[in-house]
Amino acid sequence: MDDVWKPPSYESQQPASTPSVWPHTPAAGRAGSRVPLVVALGVAVVGVVLAVVGILVTGGETAGYRTWHQQSRAMEPTYPEGSDVTVRPIDGSGVRRGDVVLFNARDWGADSVFMMRVIAVGGDHVVIDEPGRVSINGKALREPYLFKSGPYFTPPVEVTVPEGQLFLLGDHRTLAADSRAHYEHNGTIARSAVVGMAVDHASVPSPDRLWMWVGAATAAVGLVAAAVAATVRHRRTGLTPRI
Repeated sequence: MDDVWKPPSYESQQPASTPSVWPHTPAAGRAGSRVPLVVALGVAVVGVVLAVVGILVTGGETAGYRTWHQQSRAMEPTYPEGSDVTVRPIDGSGVRRGDVVLFNARDWGADSVFMMRVIAVGGDHVVIDEPGRVSINGKALREPYLFKSGPYFTPPVEVTVPEGQLFLLGDHRTLAADSRAHYEHNGTIARSAVVGMAVDHASVPSPDRLWMWVGAATAAVGLVAAAVAATVRHRRTGLTPRI
């Protein structure tokens, strides 16, 4: 019975090919949408680093600076009595002629900290005549910082500063109890007694606000971009294929 009807085989009922509903697999879509999010977060991290570095680098340089309240007239007119002076901590090794320093006056028998100007360093030959004119190593010292009090007279001084020592004078020569007042012991103090140096307040480093603001702006842009990328990715991965 060759004419008996036979149902078509299962294979014959299957289409030749099944079209894909989605052109890309969900996994591939999720992987691709992660890139903008990662980039945006990277931008935010870079911004935070710029802001932090801008603050820390210069902020570290300001550590230790302090304010000295001048309580005498010895350094007038440079630092009048009652003025606040910005002081940078130093150990005395880098002190040079002309620097105004703070030092412990134990070498002068006083358990106090004074502020005076370095006139000579170790090896210098100092001569002060009766009218108060100062010479260092045979050359007259030009002193535009002195208090203009007119001619004054002082006992003559002649001393060679020992190595590792400093010879100091006040800018108000008629009032300062400086190295001249301790001449019987050569009037010097040890470099190691120096605890700080007076500096111009404007020279004190401050946090680099340019980099701080650039970093903050970059971080903000990165975070906003990351939020947008995360939202877009969530919407894409949350779609249901159409039937």
